[in-house]
Amino acid sequence: MSSISNIIEQFILDSLENDNTIELSRNEMAKFFDCVPSQINYVLNTRFTLNRGYVIESVRGGSGYIKVFKIQDTEEGYLTNLLDIIENEIDYTSAMQIIKSLNEREILTDDQYDILQQTISPKSLQNPINIDNSIRAKMLKQIIIHLLKKY
Repeated sequence: MSSISNIIEQFILDSLENDNTIELSRNEMAKFFDCVPSQINYVLNTRFTLNRGYVIESVRGGSGYIKVFKIQDTEEGYLTNLLDIIENEIDYTSAMQIIKSLNEREILTDDQYDILQQTISPKSLQNPINIDNSIRAKMLKQIIIHLLKKY
């Protein structure tokens, strides 16, 4: 018998089969699978990672949702999807996941990765007003646009 995590993963994979984006309700899924919402989080955080070709967008609260994006396989498609996913703001952790994935896919060299890691760090973007995530998103978008020009 499959574990509940495997069943939830397969449900999400089946849902993504015809579309590269799905929107889910954590609470509704937990009710459907008769599990706690943290089980849904566990599956998303361990099996739908950027390294495996997925991006998760989560909005918490009463009408919260989870969007799962499947990233295309080609390098150009991957970069284009990343550009679409990055909105007007991005936090340091999410930006680092993107930069790490670009390095792992050998789109960025190790030196480029190290430089970008320092460039987008909270230390580098300290501002008197809270606009770090906005600046970080603009910087990351420009980097991806530059990388897209190579393809």
